[in-house]
Amino acid sequence: MNYTENIQSLWTEVKNNLELQKQYLLMDTAEKLTVLLSAVATAVLCLAFGAMALLFLLFALGFWLGHIAGNSFIGFLVIGIALLLALVVVLFCRKKWIVQPLSRLVVGLFIHEEEEGEEAVL
Repeated sequence: MNYTENIQSLWTEVKNNLELQKQYLLMDTAEKLTVLLSAVATAVLCLAFGAMALLFLLFALGFWLGHIAGNSFIGFLVIGIALLLALVVVLFCRKKWIVQPLSRLVVGLFIHEEEEGEEAVL
């Protein structure tokens, strides 16, 4: 082989390697997006069913408290106040309960897997 053939062979290998790296990146991105979207879909479904169940349970509790108090208004007022207090608690703790777990999920999905792959190579 002469010098020109070596350069052509090397260039062909570099192009093949770049194409394979591009395909790997696309597959890796697709896999991570699938995991992320399935987690979002699962969370949305669980929240929807949980919210419906909670709604019916709160209505039952409101009617029960109203029956005990003798007035349905008082039962639903107690439930409304309890929900507002729960809303305030969630708003004050949203960083700890919502933002940090979501950021850990996304960072863990996109960062830690790459680090594990690098450790396996070393």
